[in-house]
Amino acid sequence: MKKVIVFCITLALFVSCKFGENSKNGNNNDENFTVPKELRTIQGTVVGEKKKKIAFAAVKLYLDDNDCMSAYTDDNGFFEFKVDELRIKDQSHFEIVYKGYAENLLSIRNYDDNKPIVLSKKGKVIPAADYHVFYESIKSCNN
Repeated sequence: MKKVIVFCITLALFVSCKFGENSKNGNNNDENFTVPKELRTIQGTVVGEKKKKIAFAAVKLYLDDNDCMSAYTDDNGFFEFKVDELRIKDQSHFEIVYKGYAENLLSIRNYDDNKPIVLSKKGKVIPAADYHVFYESIKSCNN
């Protein structure tokens, strides 16, 4: 019985010493607590010149030189990004590519969620092979 009591007292002292040590170092049970990031939802619709919604358009969001996100439009031409506000810079912009249309570059500063992004057939039209290469390449972007 004495051994059990000595063991319990030793264990209690050990635990209290460890707790006191963590308090002095500024460590506590909240050390794994993370502050939620401020997420911004950027969404839109991609349409052709005749306002026809374009499905499967590849949308790349360049946040800066080494940071990008990717999305693909659904059957209704809709895409969406959820991005931390701190990642958005002045030079952040979209690149939208779909076969048979010219590439569209759009600054995020000039983007209005309420207006569709209109792709044009004027200019250098993207062939199907280049579209497929772009479509696959943006999968490597950090989302």
